[in-house]
Amino acid sequence: MSDTNFDGRAAKFANNIYGTSKGQVREAVLWHLLQQQWLPTLPTQARLLDAGGGQGQMARKVAAAGHNVVLTDLSQEMLALAQQQAQDQQLQSRFEYIHGPIQQLQQHQLGQFDGIMCHAVLEWVSEPETVLAQLQQHLKPGGLLSLAFFNHQGAELHNLVAGNFDNLGAAMTTKKTKRVRLVPQHPLHNEQVLVLAQAQGFELVEQAGVRVIHDYLRDKSLQQSQLTRLIELEIEYCSKPLYREIGRYTHMLLRKRELPSC
Repeated sequence: MSDTNFDGRAAKFANNIYGTSKGQVREAVLWHLLQQQWLPTLPTQARLLDAGGGQGQMARKVAAAGHNVVLTDLSQEMLALAQQQAQDQQLQSRFEYIHGPIQQLQQHQLGQFDGIMCHAVLEWVSEPETVLAQLQQHLKPGGLLSLAFFNHQGAELHNLVAGNFDNLGAAMTTKKTKRVRLVPQHPLHNEQVLVLAQAQGFELVEQAGVRVIHDYLRDKSLQQSQLTRLIELEIEYCSKPLYREIGRYTHMLLRKRELPSC
């Protein structure tokens, strides 16, 4: 497996993911979690990293809250869209853009950041542990990493309730079954990601599920007709036991351990 580059698919991604109810729910829940748990820990005008930030939806919200963001992505097309949208919102002065993989961030001599976001990236890379190692190196001791990734348990449950019985377990990470190009093909187990994160010097602060209801609705028309109420319920249930394990995405707030005092 090689890391996925979305050049050639950036516009389609914007329409088919960010422009749909599933993208709107994901953005709303993640922003709620950031506002509740991540933003309050940051200093004024913090220096932040959005690693693999794509078109920068969350980064613009963070910049509008008064912070400065270094946004990186493997896709030049994604970065161009992010830059244009930041200019449209008159936020360009708060951004710096870096084209390239997270695994090579050390080449840019960025130093350490007050906080880091890395959303919907780990499921597209060949070695998640290498990405986590880079994020750990670029985060100040005691700083928080907002990490979101495509959840294996949520993907499997979705296939079960949809009757996709030939696409379970190991079949979800092989090419033998039918694939949708914009659906991540390498969902991650929550417990495995936590083990990898702990090995890199992180400790779990909070865990939540993202889209714990939306994708399982029997009546798909409710995804649009009841979107406002659906987002309210997603936020209400996202951190509850059971529900946080079955979200299509998992969000983990991870703290970099402080250095021991002498």
